[in-house]
Amino acid sequence: MIAYACDPDGAGEHWLGWGWAREMSRQHQVVLITTSKSLANLQEEAPKHGIEFHCIDVPEWLRTFSESIVGGGLWLRKMWWQRQVFWFAKRLHKKNAFDVVHQTTFHTFRIPFRSAKLGIPSVWGPIAGGETVPAGFDAALGPVTAKSEKNRGLLNHLCLFVPSIESSLRCTDRILVSNRTTLNFLPKRHHHKCLVMPANAVREEDLNHLPEIQPRDAQPYQMLFAGNCFPTRAMPLVFEAIAKDFPLDWKLRIVGQGIALPHWKKMVKQLGIEDRVEFTGAVPRDVLMNYYADASILVFPALRDSGGSALLEAMLLGMPILTFDRGGPGEMVDSSSAIVVRPESPEQVVSEIRSKLLAFFAHPETAVEMCRSARMRALDGFQWHSKANVVHEIYQDLVDQKK
Repeated sequence: MIAYACDPDGAGEHWLGWGWAREMSRQHQVVLITTSKSLANLQEEAPKHGIEFHCIDVPEWLRTFSESIVGGGLWLRKMWWQRQVFWFAKRLHKKNAFDVVHQTTFHTFRIPFRSAKLGIPSVWGPIAGGETVPAGFDAALGPVTAKSEKNRGLLNHLCLFVPSIESSLRCTDRILVSNRTTLNFLPKRHHHKCLVMPANAVREEDLNHLPEIQPRDAQPYQMLFAGNCFPTRAMPLVFEAIAKDFPLDWKLRIVGQGIALPHWKKMVKQLGIEDRVEFTGAVPRDVLMNYYADASILVFPALRDSGGSALLEAMLLGMPILTFDRGGPGEMVDSSSAIVVRPESPEQVVSEIRSKLLAFFAHPETAVEMCRSARMRALDGFQWHSKANVVHEIYQDLVDQKK
């Protein structure tokens, strides 16, 4: 198992990288190749699960050199790492033959899966990266991000012609794809070996004390955004929807850090709603859980996103959600488990957010059934054992076909 991002005590992609190794070790002997970034945590946790791990790091000279390359240094380091992993895995394979090779992170198709060429059954993913911001939403992103998003779309298409990426897509036996947006972006000739599987997963400790689902109709209505504050999580559209003559008493709490905060704070001030919007920055997990408990609804307006851990946490907690039917979030919820807006134009989105929030708060009794549906969706499709069983069957089928 190859996981560049892998930390038993981490968050996001790092936690998912470890989660795959830990979960598959319940049924298989796992040899993990990662980096030493989380060495202490791996040394403590890996032996508990019988996981043998090896660390490969980018040398300091390459890191220093790559940091001088504007825009492409990180990509260069990861490409180098992948090449070294392939040669290392090849040596391990000669000593003690593997049955399957599975690369779980990087969580993007733009970094190749070189070890798919080991000559054994190979699984890649879940991968994402094919998501794009729909046209016309530049103002919600801010001028700098709007330009970079256009460049990103071009880069995505160019990446499909990079020999190592094209080879990875061609050679891999099964590809797990985080969402249908990325699936539709990948060349159709590979679709027959793809399976859509959202990357996010429920933490086991979150299952211990699930709160009772109850109406959240106390005023003022406390809206919550939680997560990394990226421009593509287009909170300015929410600001506009609730700023002018919104006929309800409301508050909005924004929890997280990120490059979008200056633009968001500027817009809040321009709209004259700074007394209703609280920016908390990053907070400890226990504080975040209290914020979830206080909130009437989670707003997660992602124009381009492969998933969203806050979204899954809210689903599990039985909390109302407003999000967009696009990319990862559109895969995680449906109209029975969340308030879903399909982003077609900024004007349409602002109008629809406003009208759907008003309708939602006017009928709090309907929220309980929605929240129950969201929790069941989280429990049925996002627990580790559910994902592991699917992947175990994939492993078995590939090995059987190889015999």
